[in-house]
Amino acid sequence: MILITDRPQLDRVRDLVVGGNSAQMANAAFIAELKSWLRFSPREAIQTGDGLFSASSGNPALRAWVGSLMFDWVFRSSSENDKYARQLRSSAGVAVFVSQSADPDHWVRTGRACQRFALQATALGLSHAFINQPVEVATLRPELAALVGLAGRRPDLVMRFGYCANLPYSARRQPERTMIS
Repeated sequence: MILITDRPQLDRVRDLVVGGNSAQMANAAFIAELKSWLRFSPREAIQTGDGLFSASSGNPALRAWVGSLMFDWVFRSSSENDKYARQLRSSAGVAVFVSQSADPDHWVRTGRACQRFALQATALGLSHAFINQPVEVATLRPELAALVGLAGRRPDLVMRFGYCANLPYSARRQPERTMIS
């Protein structure tokens, strides 16, 4: 894990996040999948027990059909990029998780390290959120790796952290409702 708290480096991360977000917003399949995982109403979030409850990301809770329509009308690259830029300006720092090797065993280890970071941040009263655009858009990974001083490596997860107002949590399925295959 590499921690970034230097403002010029955070600004470079912001630029990578915005660049990645712009690329994702131009991808119709990405937008369709994102929309399929959004839960616009508390009822829908509780019934499904999965996805991302819109209020968890600071958006209004609406009836499902209204939320779906509003998403199509207001979800735009420019406003999302502005939101990410604001969020990163107000963040204390960014944690970049990089596996030692690009294989499943090391990816699991990296996921565990990320989970430990998130749990400790929560215990300290810090909020945190994934900003994975620079790793989800593969062409940006080398630039992120160079930024954190690990050129040639493959960053896997990116999380911003800091203090902010609490937002509602997304619902999660009860363990007995989760299928493992």
